[in-house]
Amino acid sequence: MSDVIAYANIAAQYATDVVDGTNDACVYVRQACQRHLTDLKRADNETGFEFEFDAQLAAKACRFIELLPHVKGELANRRELILLEPWQIFIVANLFGWVDFDGKRRFRYAYIEVPRKNAKSTLAAGIGLYLGFADGEMGAEVYSAATTRDQARIVFETAQSMVRKRPDMQKAMGIEVTAHAVSSITTASTFKAVSRDYGGNLDGLNVQGAIIDELHAHKSNDTYEVMATGMGAREQPLLFAITTAGFILDGVCYEQRTLVTKVLSGLESHDRYFGIIYTIDEADDWRDPQSWRKANPNYGISVHKDALQAEYQRAAISPDAQADFLTKHLCVWVAARSGWLNMQDWDDAADKLLVSGLFDKYPCFGGLDLASKVDLAARIKLFVKKIDDESHYYFFANFYINRAQLDNANNPNQKRFIEWERQGWLTVTDGNITDFEKIERDIIHDSTKYDMQETGYDPFNATYLAMRLNEQGLNMVEVPQRVAYLSEPMKHLQALLTSKRVHHDGNPILRWCMGNVTVKKDANDNIFPRKESDASKIDGAVAAIIATNRAQYYDETGDLPSKDFESQLGDYLTDFVSFRG
Repeated sequence: MSDVIAYANIAAQYATDVVDGTNDACVYVRQACQRHLTDLKRADNETGFEFEFDAQLAAKACRFIELLPHVKGELANRRELILLEPWQIFIVANLFGWVDFDGKRRFRYAYIEVPRKNAKSTLAAGIGLYLGFADGEMGAEVYSAATTRDQARIVFETAQSMVRKRPDMQKAMGIEVTAHAVSSITTASTFKAVSRDYGGNLDGLNVQGAIIDELHAHKSNDTYEVMATGMGAREQPLLFAITTAGFILDGVCYEQRTLVTKVLSGLESHDRYFGIIYTIDEADDWRDPQSWRKANPNYGISVHKDALQAEYQRAAISPDAQADFLTKHLCVWVAARSGWLNMQDWDDAADKLLVSGLFDKYPCFGGLDLASKVDLAARIKLFVKKIDDESHYYFFANFYINRAQLDNANNPNQKRFIEWERQGWLTVTDGNITDFEKIERDIIHDSTKYDMQETGYDPFNATYLAMRLNEQGLNMVEVPQRVAYLSEPMKHLQALLTSKRVHHDGNPILRWCMGNVTVKKDANDNIFPRKESDASKIDGAVAAIIATNRAQYYDETGDLPSKDFESQLGDYLTDFVSFRG
C-alpha cells in the first residue's frame, strides 16, 4: 500500500474504531472522529459541500514529520525517527488533507487538548517545521508564540534540535539554524520564538503558522489575537494551539475550548476550525486507571501506567496534587477555588431560541447588581414555569457599561466588552458613568410587559434607584450581600441546574460571570459568591442569585413572601435579644 493511501486509511480507521467503540474515547474525541467520517461522506455525495479530502496532501505532511528525529529520551538515544501514532496521524491528516475546491487548506484554526507526556511539543514542532519549510509558501513566517520567553522556546528549541540532528535535511532544503531562528535562504522563510516579554511588540507579523503551546497558561487573549489577526494576508495559514487543561476559566483557552465543544456537538458551525479534546467523561471515575487510558492517547507509549500511578498516589492525599493530576494528566478543568457551577451543565442549558416574550404570562422575579457607576451593571429577569409540577427557571440578562470604560485601553476586559457590544449583548451608555436612569426606564418598561412580582437588589449603589422604583409601584426588595441571604439560593440554583431545570438564551456575558464565581464552604457548609480577581466579573451571577432569592420562596410555596420579611425578621431578632437580656 502506498504512503498516500496508508496515511488516509490510518486516519479513517482510527476514526472508525473510536466511533464504534473499539477504542475507548471521551465524547469530544468521538465527535471529532464522527465529524471526519461524516465529512468524507459529504465530500463524496453532497453537491453543495465545499471541501474535499486530498490523501496526497495528508500523506505529504505525515511523511515529513516522520522524517524528523526524536530529540529527547530513549528514542533520541537510539537515534530513531518519529513514528506517528494513529491519533496523531488523524490530527495531521485532518489539518493538511482537507482542502477547498481551490486546493487551499480548509482549517485555519486548530485546538488540541491532550494531557502531559503525550508528545505535544514533538507534534507541534513537526507541524511548525512543515508550515515553514515544506508547505510551498514563499516568505513563510512561523512562530512559536507564548506569553513568556521560556514557554515560547520549548517548541522552538525542539524544532531547532530536530533540524540540527538532520544535516542532510539542512543541505537538501537550504535550512540554516541559529540561536534564535531556523530559516531558509531559498524561500526566505523563518521559524522563531516570540513572546510579549521576548521581543516586545508582536504587531505587524505576517503569520503563515502560529504554534501556541500550553494555551491554558495565557491570562489574556492578546497573544492569540495578534497571531490570528496576523494571518490575514496568507491564503492558507494555520493557528495551532495545543494545551493541557488549566485553572483560568475566564481566559482565552477555556473560551476556545468552549467554542470547540460547541462546534463538535453541532451547536455552532465553524468549518475552518479543527478541534479535538482528550479527557475523561463526566461520569468517569478519575481514580480508575481505565479513565487514565481514555484521556491519554499515548498510554503505554510515552505515557506509562507506573508514572501515572505515582502521580495518582500523590493526588489521593493532597488537594493541590489532585488539582494538578486532574488538569495535567486527565485534562479536567479545575478552578483555583472550587467553581460554583458545572459550566458544561450551564452550556447544556442554553437555548438560543428562547426569548423573554415567550414568558409574559409567567411570574417574573428581578435581580439587580449595579456594582458602581463606573463598572459593569447587571439586571436579571427570572421566569418560573411549572412543568409536571416541577419549577423550571428561565434566565434573561441585561448588562450595562459606560462609554469611557469601553474606550479604556487599560481595562483588561475591553476587547470582550467591545465584541459583546457589537453582538448586541451589552448596552453602552454615554459618558464616564453608567446611566442608572436608563436602567430605571428599562425596568419600568419590563414591568408593563411581564408579570413582575418582585425585584431584589444589592443595596450597594442601588438604594436610591430602588426608592424611585418603589415610589412608582414596583416591589423592590433589599437582598443584603451576606451569607445568610445568598447561600441557600446559590445551592438551590445549583441543584436546579444539575437536574436540568435551568434554561437561558446563551447570553455570553452571563456565562462569563457564572464561570467566574468561585466558592469556599465555611464550617456550616455555607457558600458565598467570590471571584479570583477584579477582572473576573461576577455581577451577572450575583444578580441571578438575588433573583433566585426572591423566586425561591415562590418556588417552594406558590405564594409571594412578605415584602417586609427582612424588616420583620430584624424586629424579631431585636425583640429576642432584648428578651434574652
